[in-house]
Amino acid sequence: MKDPIADAESCKRDVAKFKELGINTIRVYTVDNTANHDECMTELANAGIYLALDVNNPNYSINREKPVKSYNKMYLQSVFATIDAFHGYDNTLLFFSGNEVINDPTNTNCAPYVKATDRDMRSYINARGYRKIPVGYSAADVAENRAEMAAYMNCGPDGARSDFFAFNDYSWCDPNTYDGTDWGEKVKNFSSYSIPLL
Repeated sequence: MKDPIADAESCKRDVAKFKELGINTIRVYTVDNTANHDECMTELANAGIYLALDVNNPNYSINREKPVKSYNKMYLQSVFATIDAFHGYDNTLLFFSGNEVINDPTNTNCAPYVKATDRDMRSYINARGYRKIPVGYSAADVAENRAEMAAYMNCGPDGARSDFFAFNDYSWCDPNTYDGTDWGEKVKNFSSYSIPLL
């Protein structure tokens, strides 16, 4: 597993380019929660760059084929270890509890495990007395269940609801335009959504 935040030399090279581009936030999908990230996180902070971090990794994540078996103590220990490793950096902006775990209409049975991970992360952050770092889910852009997943992650009492909801949509990429996509419909559908949308 390659951890870009643990590779100080590559990080310095990349941060220089990020600054040239005016980037203020990066997303990292996988880190080694046993590695030292001080140097890179300091480089990012000095450049005014925040980190949006996924807590899952290739060894520990919700397996969409076997969600019941993969949501276990070892998985949660890995998730919590990532929170432990990054909560102390002021430029850790948010944590993603999952990324595209539900990626087609047939595996929505994973939703309760995604939501449980989301809830457990917030509970862990609170129990440890860490500063409040937002936790949310990043969904695949699946038309058949996008709205339902957004509603599900935003329902229930405060302790059960996500702090934000995201979905990965690449339709509005150059050379496409806003009018050439279904973004207008998405904006309309989420116009009354009550938590931040990324």
